Amino acid sequence: MKLRLVKTLLWFVFGGGLMVIIMRIIHGPGSVVALTDIIPWGLWKGGGVVALVPIGGAGFTLAALVYIFHWERYKPLARGAVLLGLMCYSSVAAGLTFDIGIWWRIVYPVVFWQFHSTLFEIAWCIMLYLGVLVVEFSHTVIEKFKMPRLLSFLEKVSIIAVIAGISLSTLHQSSLGTLFLATPYRLHPLWYTDLLPVLFFITSIGLGCLTISWVTLVVHWLYDAKPPMKAISGLGRIAAVVLGFYLVLKFAEILVAGEGGLLFAAGWNTFNFWVEILTSALLPVALLASGRFRNDRKAMFWISAMAIVGMSLNRVNVAGLATLDATGATYFPVWMEWSVTLGILAFASLVYLFCVERFSVFESIDEETVATAYSGGTVDHADWKTIFFRNPLAEVRLYSVSFIVAVGLVFGLLPQDSVYGVEPEKTTVQGTKIVKVLKARKAGGSVRFFVDQEADIDESARQVNALFIDGNRNGDFVLFDHDVHVMSIEPKGSNCGTCHHMNKPYDEATACSECHSDMYLPVDIFDHDYHADKMGGNDGCSECHVDPSLPKVRENTKDCRECHRGMYPQDSEGEQISGSMATGYMDAMHGSCVGCHAERRWSDPEAIEGPASCSNCHRELPPLDDESSRSRL
Repeated sequence: MKLRLVKTLLWFVFGGGLMVIIMRIIHGPGSVVALTDIIPWGLWKGGGVVALVPIGGAGFTLAALVYIFHWERYKPLARGAVLLGLMCYSSVAAGLTFDIGIWWRIVYPVVFWQFHSTLFEIAWCIMLYLGVLVVEFSHTVIEKFKMPRLLSFLEKVSIIAVIAGISLSTLHQSSLGTLFLATPYRLHPLWYTDLLPVLFFITSIGLGCLTISWVTLVVHWLYDAKPPMKAISGLGRIAAVVLGFYLVLKFAEILVAGEGGLLFAAGWNTFNFWVEILTSALLPVALLASGRFRNDRKAMFWISAMAIVGMSLNRVNVAGLATLDATGATYFPVWMEWSVTLGILAFASLVYLFCVERFSVFESIDEETVATAYSGGTVDHADWKTIFFRNPLAEVRLYSVSFIVAVGLVFGLLPQDSVYGVEPEKTTVQGTKIVKVLKARKAGGSVRFFVDQEADIDESARQVNALFIDGNRNGDFVLFDHDVHVMSIEPKGSNCGTCHHMNKPYDEATACSECHSDMYLPVDIFDHDYHADKMGGNDGCSECHVDPSLPKVRENTKDCRECHRGMYPQDSEGEQISGSMATGYMDAMHGSCVGCHAERRWSDPEAIEGPASCSNCHRELPPLDDESSRSRL
């Protein structure tokens, strides 16, 4: 009964998670997460990826103990550890897929190689290690289907797979720590250290030993089987030594770095640090030092569970919690994030139990043991309980109902943004200003603006009227010398239409912000109500919708230029633009400026170096919070 209850709960959790995943795929991660630009890594990456990788360390740890060091006492746990690693790394791949914005680009590291990127190395190691785990576990599957020749071949080459798996795990377990070496001013000193790669690798070994111990105890409890306590006790001893070594390194590094005073400073970080240390290593090491606890089933269950929670907290702290002081930001995962994480873990657990039941993963769990665990006792065909608990289709009915109820319940609880998608915030564009600045050329030919009229600059500097461009008024402005651009395009036969590609009625050079009126979002520049009012309401429909046999939609109207003859200046690029949607102001600026500058760079040998680079427009300029600058700008 307990096995059915646990599986029913797992199907329920998986159903709810799958519903949220579907909404995430349709509407993007922003519809189901509470992340911000300051806190871009949340539960899915910190808890579902960074914390799961060391838990999956059980695979390479047991593979090394059994197949490299030939410690036969741990052989009963070897296949279970490999399967656990396979499930953990598959969950990591799934969680990472749904975490990145454009989820189908998860395969890009296969094609686009970035040799200087730590994430690139981690991605490749995890991909390759997943393949190694599949090869290692295939022994169990091939045994089931009785393929002696293939099995014999795999046994001959298995040592290569084992060595490759250990090497790959060593690389990416430590590289996860390397990843956070880039955050010295973001991560709290109690966690930041140059030894992060070493500490991540060491803890993955200790945690791997305790994770497979915990999973083995749970699985044997579900099937009422006797767990291999001799092997579990031995792993407890190994974990105590490894985690003890971790404690020595951790505290020695803090003291050597001169951060010892932080260990007893009042505050959230100190409290969080001691909770992590006590649960992840200090208490487990103290308890595992006793043979009485190591040989006790219940004691090993709770010790292992405590270490798993504590070490997961360590990874979550490094990936996010221990950065909150520096960022000043707050973040707590919304329930949809929890649903996805737990849903992925629930599905991995169901696959794990499926393999345990159908393949020889643990020696003490065979077909007879599984049949006994599912036994429903006496069958009464008149009893409703038989329909769901005892007949041949009982499992399918029970789990299907649980799954469907979860899908419906979660869909009903989803907020509007998750169901219909997040509506982007509109950012109204502010038009340009004309400001007086000094303009001079530095060595090398690059241009620099000075707003301080008394600046110590070259005598060749001249005063110009520049356009002050800061559409969203965030202080990241650009100064644009309009006169220089006019003089540079006139000799080439160009005119104002080169940039001002579309004009409003009776206007010679409409400002960009008139049409591109939102900073980031496309804007519909056609006002249907205004035109209908000017045309006399319904009586004027035929002025634009000239063919009454066609539906009255935008695609079936006559060309706007038939009425607005001055809409596109001569030689304007606007004639090539279809539709009436104006891109966001930022995209319009970049599209117009960068494209023209890039063309000039390749066509004009005398052009200054890098005219299409970001720094050509986004120069070093005084911030708007400077009093002297604000008075002029």
